[in-house]
Amino acid sequence: MQIQQIIILVALMGYAIYMQSHRHEVIGGSRFKLAIIYGIVGVVVGGFAVPAGPWEIGLLVASLALSVIFGVIRGRYTQVWREDGRVYSQGTALTISLFLILVLGKFAMGTAAYFLHISDNGGFGEIMLMIALMVAFQAQIIWNRAKPLGARQRSSDPVGDDASAPQQVLQHR
Repeated sequence: MQIQQIIILVALMGYAIYMQSHRHEVIGGSRFKLAIIYGIVGVVVGGFAVPAGPWEIGLLVASLALSVIFGVIRGRYTQVWREDGRVYSQGTALTISLFLILVLGKFAMGTAAYFLHISDNGGFGEIMLMIALMVAFQAQIIWNRAKPLGARQRSSDPVGDDASAPQQVLQHR
């Protein structure tokens, strides 16, 4: 991995952590924005190789499965609540930790694959696509939890003003 790829990865991780640590309104139509950004960066910057052998395929499948699992867990444990007619979400220490663990886990898997002579083709693009998949699953789970609370599909939709709507925080289901 080149130094500029590491800098981009660290910058995107910082942005993701910042976004997780601050509340933001859940809006259905833009829920995949961050996943799309990660995916585009992964494809444009590169560093993704098609696996050639069974061990490489196994590592890729394991990596993708971990992304889905971590995305679902993060989506379930992100705080979601309704306040003043809007539905918000905010990450927790757990969801931020899971994000970091997944990225570090991908680095560890790539390092192990290199030293075990399984593959030396993994790289930056693979990590970005893995994060994109995780963030996409997380966003969908959060959206599924936010819809019953009255989350808006588009930011141009009117804000709900139902004072009788639940004001509770949904930790997870």
